[in-house]
Amino acid sequence: MKNIVLFGGAFDPIHNGHINMALEASTQLDADIFFIPAKISVWKSESAPIEDKIKMVELAIKDHPGLHLSRFEADSKEEVNYSIDTVKHFKKGYPDSNIYYLIGTDHVNSFHKWKDAKELSKLAKIAYFKRPDMVVDLNNVKEFEMVEIIGELKDESSTEIRELKSLDTPNCVIDYIINNKLYFMKRIASYMGEKRLEHTISTAKLSYEIALANNLKDAKKALIAALLHDIGKEMPIAEQKEIMANHFKKYIDYPPVIYHQFIGAYLVEKDFGITDPVILEAIKYHTTANSNMSDVAIIVHCADKIEPTRGFKSENLINGLKSSLIDGFVEVLKSNIEYYVKHGIDYKNELQMACLDQYLK
Repeated sequence: MKNIVLFGGAFDPIHNGHINMALEASTQLDADIFFIPAKISVWKSESAPIEDKIKMVELAIKDHPGLHLSRFEADSKEEVNYSIDTVKHFKKGYPDSNIYYLIGTDHVNSFHKWKDAKELSKLAKIAYFKRPDMVVDLNNVKEFEMVEIIGELKDESSTEIRELKSLDTPNCVIDYIINNKLYFMKRIASYMGEKRLEHTISTAKLSYEIALANNLKDAKKALIAALLHDIGKEMPIAEQKEIMANHFKKYIDYPPVIYHQFIGAYLVEKDFGITDPVILEAIKYHTTANSNMSDVAIIVHCADKIEPTRGFKSENLINGLKSSLIDGFVEVLKSNIEYYVKHGIDYKNELQMACLDQYLK
């Protein structure tokens, strides 16, 4: 292993931007990359435990032979881990290798303040990605003989993933977050009981499967909308009626069982700060459906009705949606009507009928 790059950070969680930086550095420096998750995170309660962060890094890099995980800082007994100590550890372990230390543009400009910065730059070549929106301190670049990595710097953010405003991370990491109830899943769980959470997760996974099968550009929006679609369901009905009266007066005469779709859209924007109209529409009409629905809205509506924990055989409907979204949607609508008629449910509200009039011509 002639060249190695040390890539430290919170990785809370790791995202596609991290992977892209590592792959670019690996190619341009002809090096193997070591991800070094930090034991302590500044995010406190929002942070995942270190073992979860490590597992997510392992999952994200498993298909990239040149990318590796180091537990050096995670296993350190020191209260604070300084980069100089990490570099010395690797220098001792790989005495015949050229060592690089990968940092971002913001760290370039403050590098002179780092502990033993000059010694660090002698032990390891400092490599950095230049952000197009930041001015690099060329004095630091020159003084510490830094190397610039040329490549597209994607605008991902661990913060946005934790807040569910983005899911731009490998699918295996998304699954891990959902299955282990990390970050946004803790918040979602606070709105509902275990049984509804199980339904929510099943709806979200099915929505994503259907979206991917249809090569949907907004596949992750379908996943986000489905994860949030029922957060208004268990709010006390008196509170639901108050929100309906203040924000959705047009629909206040609808059966109260339908209120939660409007309440959900309201809470997603108010409590989660999500304003994407595609996501909000999918939540707002996931029960009744509507005319002129986006692909994301169609998927969430269907997945909510036929996800496996509902307890009836829906394999044919699921496969139909994966083969052709619109044709599959039509079959789900027909199945819904059969269910409503069989159980004496009044489904003939304005929104539902607008949907049926358009798609069941």
